[in-house]
Amino acid sequence: MQINDEFILDIKRLGINGEGIGFYKKMAVFVPNAIPGEGVNVRVTDVKNNMAFAEVIEYKHKSEDRVLGIDPKDYLGLSCVHIKYDAMLKFKKELLQESLSRYSGLNPRSFQINDVLASPKINGYRNRSLLPVKFGSDYHMHVCMIKPNSNELVEISSTIDQDPLIDKLNDEILKISEKLRIKAYNDKYNDGILRYISIRVNEKKEAMVTFIVTKDDKDIRTLAKEASKLQSVISVYLNINDKKDPGLLFGDKTILLEGKECIILELDKIKYQVYPKTFFQLNTLQAKNMFDLIKKACKLSFKERVLDAYCGVGAISLYLAHNAKEVVGIEYNKDSIEAAKANAKLNKISNATFIQGDAGEVMLKEINNGNSFDVIVVDPPRQGLDDKFIDAILKSKVKRVIYASCNPQTLAKNLKRLTEKYMVNSITPLDMFPNTPLVESVTTLTLKK
Repeated sequence: MQINDEFILDIKRLGINGEGIGFYKKMAVFVPNAIPGEGVNVRVTDVKNNMAFAEVIEYKHKSEDRVLGIDPKDYLGLSCVHIKYDAMLKFKKELLQESLSRYSGLNPRSFQINDVLASPKINGYRNRSLLPVKFGSDYHMHVCMIKPNSNELVEISSTIDQDPLIDKLNDEILKISEKLRIKAYNDKYNDGILRYISIRVNEKKEAMVTFIVTKDDKDIRTLAKEASKLQSVISVYLNINDKKDPGLLFGDKTILLEGKECIILELDKIKYQVYPKTFFQLNTLQAKNMFDLIKKACKLSFKERVLDAYCGVGAISLYLAHNAKEVVGIEYNKDSIEAAKANAKLNKISNATFIQGDAGEVMLKEINNGNSFDVIVVDPPRQGLDDKFIDAILKSKVKRVIYASCNPQTLAKNLKRLTEKYMVNSITPLDMFPNTPLVESVTTLTLKK
């Protein structure tokens, strides 16, 4: 197969990036904007590592699952926006099953995989944005998104996944910036001040604004003061990032310029103090559904000692605390641990303890000191659990493990090891990010007899 070859392809399944996948002479061909069940005439754009990449020339027939008139190219970051929502939920379940079959060595039919839990909101669900700023060819400032597979900044005026308040505030802030003649950062020439605008909102429609800049100066401080006067804005921060590294978002120095120190996000009467660099689930309503699934899977009866690994700011720990005897949260990031302790104090929760350190090392220390656990809850980043922590779980022989995953591939690889001593009872996928191929899940495992 060579670049510019043309042929007709039947799309069999969806890929992890939202592209359609078909097979031509046993070679996988990845086709953006194609949906399983469609027949397409394609042109090859690249061939590497026994895979081919192609573009659609013509649709021989279109799937009933397609939303007509929608092109994902017009919705950066939302590669599945052209797929009907019910169909996308089905495809996400298939993506999870495919990862389990390929990487875990398990038979997905040997345990229960529930249907994907739909998001309460399909649009406007994201509570946070962090977007680069660019001075456009129209002589106006714009927030942007990065074009896939490039470093190109594409100007946007609105997005369908963000809370509409975020778009409104971005527009108002950019107009103020223009009046103050603040220069957008240009990484090509390492010139300008304003690099990114980050906005976080809560269910009460309160907003925290953070300006990520190359330096602190009077115009930026004037911008902060004017932004604090905008409706809904309760907090304005400045973060200084003077490094040339385009992959570095936040710098080390963060300064509160106007308003409150934090914004409060609330899930089922548990309040969480969130700061500019704090990680918190981006889909608030679906996060509550996920936490409810975790709580139900834990089967708590006020007697259990629970370990919450990769606990962050204590989101899951505090959600479980009222139903457990004790919750111990472990997190490597020191700032997150301090925030978790502050959140426990805010909610007057006294049976949650937070320990800073490597999850595997801390857990082994707890076990060696005779401190056993009844339930382990893990919610790791996309790279999944490290070997050290899996070793600790296997050594602990804790009866119940609840694994919240944001990456089916690393979940499957971790399950391959965990099932040496544990049995998978059920997996419930969740749609945390509609219009994307991303799928999260909650897996329940119990110790084999």
